[in-house]
Amino acid sequence: MLKTVALRFGADDQDTPLRFTPGPMTVFVGPNNSGKSLALREIEDFIDSGGESLRHIVRRLELLLPPDEEIEDMVLLRAVGEGDAEGTVRVLRLRHTGEVWRRRATDVAEPIVEQELDLEALLQAAAYSGNPSDEDLERLCRDFLALFTLRLDGQTRLTLLQPQAAGDPEAHPTNHLGALFRDDEARERIREITADALGLYFVIDPTEGTHFRVRMSDRAPMDDEEEQSISDRSRAFHGRATDIDQMSDGIRAFTGLTAAVLSDDYRIMLVDEPEAFLHPPLVRKLGKRLTQLAAERGANVMAATHSPDFVMGCITSGQAVNIVRLTYRKGIPGARLLSADKLATMMRDPLLRSTGVLGALFHEGAVVCEADADRVFYAEVNERLLAHRAGGADGVVFLNAQNKQTVRRIIRPLREMGLPAAAVLDLDLLKGREDFRDLLRSAYVPEVFWEPWEEQRRRLHQQINNADYKDGGIHRLSGEARALADTLLASLAEYGVFLVPYGELECWLPELEVGGHGPEWLTQVFARMGTDPREPGYQKPTGGGVWRFIQRLAVWVADPRRKGMREEHVPLDHLLPPPEHEDEAEDEPQAAVA
Repeated sequence: MLKTVALRFGADDQDTPLRFTPGPMTVFVGPNNSGKSLALREIEDFIDSGGESLRHIVRRLELLLPPDEEIEDMVLLRAVGEGDAEGTVRVLRLRHTGEVWRRRATDVAEPIVEQELDLEALLQAAAYSGNPSDEDLERLCRDFLALFTLRLDGQTRLTLLQPQAAGDPEAHPTNHLGALFRDDEARERIREITADALGLYFVIDPTEGTHFRVRMSDRAPMDDEEEQSISDRSRAFHGRATDIDQMSDGIRAFTGLTAAVLSDDYRIMLVDEPEAFLHPPLVRKLGKRLTQLAAERGANVMAATHSPDFVMGCITSGQAVNIVRLTYRKGIPGARLLSADKLATMMRDPLLRSTGVLGALFHEGAVVCEADADRVFYAEVNERLLAHRAGGADGVVFLNAQNKQTVRRIIRPLREMGLPAAAVLDLDLLKGREDFRDLLRSAYVPEVFWEPWEEQRRRLHQQINNADYKDGGIHRLSGEARALADTLLASLAEYGVFLVPYGELECWLPELEVGGHGPEWLTQVFARMGTDPREPGYQKPTGGGVWRFIQRLAVWVADPRRKGMREEHVPLDHLLPPPEHEDEAEDEPQAAVA
């Protein structure tokens, strides 16, 4: 139903605005307040208003409609009679109780139940859907797409399976439970999915006569008569099943979303926080199943999530998935289309999967450390900086890369996805040419700097004793060597690579006089730093040392113009000698001849 979604901005304010083709599943990810939920509301508002609504994220929707015959069939299946005007029909917009629950304060009218449309005019507008006029676009959105669009948030999804009116069995169903009751194939598919995920079977109980009620059974019905009649046998079967209203929010949310996709009532589904009420394994199953079902039904599902498990479930579905990362920092919005294939490749690596790297997509930035003790210590330093409003990195996740070599394997793909990923490493990175060169490549340092920086690295390595790498670092140097070290570390920091100038983790906070290494050092240093800010011995941020180190890192993460996020062209023309002109003398004015 949707051909293209065009946004108002791209990766940054210098980039081309993002356009993408929504497949079965589009997932909006990003930190809090980046606009994920707003994007879903604006898509809904565009459809409801025919493109007339005020929007900050979504610029335009381009339509990909089915053939005229299918459009006509879809509309007539909703028809409940002729309209008041000649040539019009009255169609039913299927309702669920959640439409009332999620009304906004700005909504004046009641949710639409019936609406009148001109089918001939609709088909004429569909002929120009590739490049519609404003009037045609409004008609296509309001009279067609809006009938088959559903937005669900945390509250409305719990109402999807509340009892709904059975209505006249000879008339068109007035709600999606009625539609499902008549669709044997869809109910069987839902049962298959709930049995796999929950160990329970979805059934619709008609035995009240006036309402349909969803129940969850410990076995599937033996035949249609056992589920769909009002016989004593059917009553006994449904009596043994559990009313879904008595089950957990997680079961209700999972089953409701699955049923909504399979009811065939909705072709565009906008789902806000699909992970709500679900534990992680079930979230992953939901992502996988929703994506597969949307592909089977030819639907577009768009979800806004904070869950790495939902993203991974979508990616492992085997279907086309768009992952759009939204950001908003210092008044600058950003939108970037991520490679689902690249994410899947990363998650197949056990080492990368164990770092929780996918969770970084939902933060403002990431700090990648070479060991877990480093991660824990720097995260605590950052927390204290933030608590004292002393310049920490807000909204940043700290990751443990396990070793130096893995750091580069994490920061590069994260930066490719638009996430500022800083690397924090011990000074002994300077020992190895290959490790150093690989890190430059991963940090998007322009190649023109590789050789001169490598030469600086080599000269420093000759000046630093092995013992100094563990205690003192560049502060053991003096004169020209110290100036060279300061220059190189400052240059690396411009590209988000931060080397510990004192050597290694255990060199920080020497005033606490803590010995040991790794976890042993960490335990002791935290004991000396204190845990209660009200106690006199509690370590508060100061103006130097590790506090200043993390402050500089935070500045890089927060800078929208930071270096190291993409390939960078460094102009070198100013370094070239001026061109030689062989005939310069001919160009000079000749002396006058007397």
